[in-house]
Amino acid sequence: MADTAKEKNIRFPGGAFGLSLISFGLMNMVVFGGIFADKQTESTLAKDVLNTKKAEMPSGSWTWWAAHGYFEDTKAPDVVMLGSSLVNSACWAADAITTGRPVDCASHHRVFTLEKALKSDLNIASPRVVNVSVQGASASDYYMMTRGLTETGRKPKVLVIGIAPRDFIDNKMQSLGATEPFMFYQRYVDFDDTVAKAYGNPYDRGMSEMEWRLGQLPLRKLHATVKPFLTDSKSASDTNVSNKDQLRLALSNGAINIHPGDIVVPATMSDLWFDNTKEYVSRYKDPNPPTYKTQLFFFDETLKRMNAEGIKVLVVEMPTLPMNRALLPDQFWTSYRSQLNELCKKNDAGYLDLSDSPDYVKADYVDTCHVNWRGGAKVLKRISEELANQPHIAGILKSTSNSDSDKSLVGVKSSTATH
Repeated sequence: MADTAKEKNIRFPGGAFGLSLISFGLMNMVVFGGIFADKQTESTLAKDVLNTKKAEMPSGSWTWWAAHGYFEDTKAPDVVMLGSSLVNSACWAADAITTGRPVDCASHHRVFTLEKALKSDLNIASPRVVNVSVQGASASDYYMMTRGLTETGRKPKVLVIGIAPRDFIDNKMQSLGATEPFMFYQRYVDFDDTVAKAYGNPYDRGMSEMEWRLGQLPLRKLHATVKPFLTDSKSASDTNVSNKDQLRLALSNGAINIHPGDIVVPATMSDLWFDNTKEYVSRYKDPNPPTYKTQLFFFDETLKRMNAEGIKVLVVEMPTLPMNRALLPDQFWTSYRSQLNELCKKNDAGYLDLSDSPDYVKADYVDTCHVNWRGGAKVLKRISEELANQPHIAGILKSTSNSDSDKSLVGVKSSTATH
């Protein structure tokens, strides 16, 4: 009886929690010594998006697909398009008409319409343009996306960033660090003072930094790698929509799991138009939200980083209809344009303002701010002309092409088909 009582008093120091903690640490040591022994190469963003076992049925978030499109070829792109659904709308719709083929929104990341224009305007034999835009992305996301993609060693010659006021003042955005693109790329960059700016209070900042540090543990990295296969998330294919509405669906779809074929923009499109004013009334309710200043900070940091890395940047204020622009006061537009122009000048970036250009009429849009195939072709042609008209950008595009093999991806092969 005494022995039994004595046995009951024998406990592991710290109890079950202590035992679990030590077990977790030991398991991380084992995994670190095996699968993740070569941390610097095996855990890179490129390898994570290319070496996943998704050959039979690839799927991922819009951000995952954008990163996959950036790395799927061993050749670095000459030009990268970055932005939100405003840029995707222009690229997808225009390419469907240019190629005469349906555009799969998950896997289609080349921008053949812009490539065709650059061949003509700059007399370049085979320019390569890749679009990494993500629906709903904002200025803080652009910082994380450019940092995550270029810190791998793969760099384009030119970055074209398509922007609009929503990227800076979206009233529906509560936390800059809580967006899907921001969280996706946060796993691949250091949690420094700049990243910390995305969190409005010390508690959120501390919790996010702790989550980032935990995410560096081998088991957490392993979990992040296999999570897509274990998650039965809502897929874009779960939404029934007519063929003619595929473009609008793609622009607003927030599904976590997108498979090839879920959303396809048809090769021929009718001129549909939808009034999305109500949505933007709520987004623009306060033209000077608390996050505005922080978003400008992140945009400045993006331009500063690209300039330091020798990547030429063209910032394009995307065209919108008067009814969309009228939701914001004239005072906002004056200040907004002035600040953006100043940031671009300071960081040696070009600034092309198409927001109120008379070249775009209602027939060029699918709603008050997203262009259709006709408007998309106009935007991309105008971008090509601007790139050709800026000597420092035209010169670098005409120089030795980035089509030479990208050493940063030697030995990395995509498990999904090239699109």
